[in-house]
Amino acid sequence: MIENFGEKIASGEKAQFKVNHLLVISSSLLWIAIGLLLYVVFDYVKAINGTEKLILLIFIGFVVLRPLFRLLNLSPTLELSMDGIAYRGDFQAWSQVEDVKIVIPSFKLFSQGRMLVYTKIKDKREMAWDIVAADVNMPLADLEILIEECMSLYKKEE
Repeated sequence: MIENFGEKIASGEKAQFKVNHLLVISSSLLWIAIGLLLYVVFDYVKAINGTEKLILLIFIGFVVLRPLFRLLNLSPTLELSMDGIAYRGDFQAWSQVEDVKIVIPSFKLFSQGRMLVYTKIKDKREMAWDIVAADVNMPLADLEILIEECMSLYKKEE
């Protein structure tokens, strides 16, 4: 899979990555289950009244709907080309990308991991992007290998 994207970039095309629908839906289902559990606990154990129940349902609704809004994004979230890398429309040339690091969460139930992309601005290393695993439809480990391969091939020293 990495080779296909590597060949695509080498031929001058952009490798585009969209939202990972499977991770978004599984995360939403997890939040729905937790929301139902919270509702049952507060409704039957604590015996809340009508106003508190409405406030709880609105809060749970926002928590459940938040991950689902990622499914509305139809445009590519990450693009790799010979010129550089673009995340949600923000572009960085390969010469500015300094390092890529994957952060694995300590509690894996709610987060599948994230990738930190560091750039060099005025000779200081700064974090440019925090890419969540649900933002790309490729495993983060494979994406890290692909980005490092692109950095080694297309990075031009200034």
